[in-house]
Amino acid sequence: MIRPMRRLLLLCLLPLAPLFAGETKQESTLVQVRLHAEGLAQEGETFVIPVTLTNPPKQTYIRRVPIVTERDIVAFYPFAAPDGSIGCYFKLDADGTHKLHQHTVEKLDTIVVAMVNGRVACTMLVDRQIKDGILTIPSGFLPVEIAKLQARFPIMGKEKEFSEQKKKALAALKEAQKNAPKPTPKPKEKK
Repeated sequence: MIRPMRRLLLLCLLPLAPLFAGETKQESTLVQVRLHAEGLAQEGETFVIPVTLTNPPKQTYIRRVPIVTERDIVAFYPFAAPDGSIGCYFKLDADGTHKLHQHTVEKLDTIVVAMVNGRVACTMLVDRQIKDGILTIPSGFLPVEIAKLQARFPIMGKEKEFSEQKKKALAALKEAQKNAPKPTPKPKEKK
């Protein structure tokens, strides 16, 4: 009885799929910011994934479950990084502050990896406890990612101006999307 109901539900919802296929406004401002702890290969692929670090260049493993995510962020502050990319300070909520503090107490002198939209942004060494809830990611952000962050989070110290900041960021994202090169269609193969 349950299987026919599932099929019926699937058949009813299938015509609505094209409505959800396009990029929504929320997806256009989505930026994933994750901080992962270093893991060990012996922990198994269920708990760790391999990544290739660029600085220092090496292959290592990181834990699948991040220490903090974009859900723990309440504000941010971007700055220019020495490598030409952009770095950010992130102010975390109470839960994120607690998780970051707990990790930096328990895992001193270990590596953490900052991932932005699924790519390795930078690697850092945990060399001190972080009690104030300010996470520093010193490099690895692109300008479009900063615009997406501005559309989602206030800049630290300018929280009252967030609505105006969000409007400007959304306009910049819309302009960037309009000016983005269109993907070249693949030629059809002749049979």
